[in-house]
Amino acid sequence: MTITNILVPFDGSTFSVKAFNAALDIAKKHDAKISVLTCLEKENLGAWYVDKRVNKQIIKDAKKYAMDFLSKLEKKAKESEVLLSVNVLETRSISKQIVDFAKSKKINLIVIGSHGQTGFNRFFLGSVSNAVSQSAKCPVLIIK
Repeated sequence: MTITNILVPFDGSTFSVKAFNAALDIAKKHDAKISVLTCLEKENLGAWYVDKRVNKQIIKDAKKYAMDFLSKLEKKAKESEVLLSVNVLETRSISKQIVDFAKSKKINLIVIGSHGQTGFNRFFLGSVSNAVSQSAKCPVLIIK
């Protein structure tokens, strides 16, 4: 299998930072490019009584915050001489967005962080990394 196009779903957690670092190492070894994807989940922006204009401002602020953080990843990739693209998308389903993005961009490896939830919490809350690993058509590397 040739690795040329790596996707790193990124939420700012320590696990996603570890996943990015692992993807950077893989990209350097295989002369691959990395796409970083941050998903902003629309459903979690506020209760039904919140003014829609407030939600638009929350999304705008969240995108700015994400881009500020992602610029640090861009700098690190540039220092490592790895091509990097950054994407911030609004979605209703993070795991579905990741899988759809991977398919549309012909990603051949997804490197995703795990929150390390186990037992009942994992069953009850679900897991983005688990859903992605079950649905993606390409290999998925889960980093703990």
